[in-house]
Amino acid sequence: MLNEQLNQTIIAYLTIILAVFTWSLVEIIVKFVQNAVGPIALSFFRYFIGGLFLLIILIIKRDLSGIIKMIRNNWKVFLLISIIASGLSNILYFIGVNNTQANIASAILTTYPIWITIFSFFLLKEKSNIEYKIIGIILGVIGVFILITNFNFSGFLMQENLLGNILVLCGSIIWGLYTPLGKRIQTNEEETTNCALKFTMLSFVFTSIFISFIVLLTPEVHTFFQYDLNSWFWVLFLGIIPTGFGQYIFFLGVKHIEVSKGISLAFLKPVFATILAFFILQEQTTFTLLISIGLVSCSVILINRNRNNAEIEEFNKIKP
Repeated sequence: MLNEQLNQTIIAYLTIILAVFTWSLVEIIVKFVQNAVGPIALSFFRYFIGGLFLLIILIIKRDLSGIIKMIRNNWKVFLLISIIASGLSNILYFIGVNNTQANIASAILTTYPIWITIFSFFLLKEKSNIEYKIIGIILGVIGVFILITNFNFSGFLMQENLLGNILVLCGSIIWGLYTPLGKRIQTNEEETTNCALKFTMLSFVFTSIFISFIVLLTPEVHTFFQYDLNSWFWVLFLGIIPTGFGQYIFFLGVKHIEVSKGISLAFLKPVFATILAFFILQEQTTFTLLISIGLVSCSVILINRNRNNAEIEEFNKIKP
């Protein structure tokens, strides 16, 4: 029995690490298609394909019950999530990635637990371990500032990647609204089976609908769907693997271990992205980047110190 539990735990950790690895591919894929697929169109396809993938999973599970009720009871929150927390944040993020290095973008995006904590304090009145959270937020902000400036504080406004870094940071901050808003919905729908999976699927679908209207108002509409086979491959890969599949296997992994332990593995994402960017995109790893990753990781560990596991299971939703 003990060996069986140990094996199950090991498999859970490996499953979550695989999920985090798929998420680290996002910045690489954006770089591959940045000259063929616009960032807004790519945002649409990411969420539409990812949502469709999760819907297929629910159909295979034969569990579509409660979806209409979830929409009817929470349509205002879903509207806010799809337009702001998910839609706008992803658009800013993809535009930012196009204007900076993939490894730096991944490191900046990893600051989102800091913003989740701040929004949760005001929106959900979550004030536990506030001392550790304040220290963690300070460390995280310092880490991001060092990453953006590269210690070149006098040339802050002249750096080549400054615009991209700021846009990615804005996307990360706005994305921080996703989790507390999502918690409200999941708290209201506790009796719904596979609630987290259904919430994620619906938020992906609604976000893709919102972004589709944005595409119509941009020049990207003239090239919409007019991509070569190579670009279509990476678009489908982005929607299915990092977005849909990555989110799904993360849910599978955290069934067998404490969610607080599982979610901590998400901070391997910038490490994976840095390694992949080095080998695939020949982006050089700097000492500044390593310092920033260390500070951000310490920040998140402090922010999540001794948090109640049951609360985390409902609360935390990671961006592939």
